[in-house]
Amino acid sequence: MAGWQFIRFQFIFPLILLVLFLVDGNLAASLGFLMKEPFHTIPMLTFTWLFYAIQFGAYKSLPYYVYVVIFGVLFDIFYTGILGTYTIAFLLGTLVMEKIRPFFDEKMMSGLLLLLIGQVVYLIVTFLSGYLIGSANLSILSFFVYLLLPTVFLNLVVAAIFYYPAWSLLQRIV
Repeated sequence: MAGWQFIRFQFIFPLILLVLFLVDGNLAASLGFLMKEPFHTIPMLTFTWLFYAIQFGAYKSLPYYVYVVIFGVLFDIFYTGILGTYTIAFLLGTLVMEKIRPFFDEKMMSGLLLLLIGQVVYLIVTFLSGYLIGSANLSILSFFVYLLLPTVFLNLVVAAIFYYPAWSLLQRIV
């Protein structure tokens, strides 16, 4: 990788993360039908971008886990006010995806399965942390049916739509 490409990648990757972080919040706030009772669908665009970095090998050429922690803390501060919930969820979700990534190829269906596993880990960690501190008032069955399934479905569709454009972008800037 040429020096200018490395510097460009060092700026573009966190900039896209920041934009997706803001878009996540705006989508959750402005699209009321995503949160219409009884279903709660959470857009996870930031997590999906972190998945793309793992899937396409871009995480190896940047301080990836520094970004994961920074954006986990930002999620905690701006969206929950409880420090540590999303930080741990982002870390565990991305660590699981990175560790099992060698067992998958770069085909879209394999990648979406990898993202599915990462999202389930992420959502279970956030549910368990909310359950432990008393802020989650859902049963486990309600969590799976009304939060996990719609969230995973929406985010897998979004990830499938942007899979090849993200691959193309990361191939150009890495």
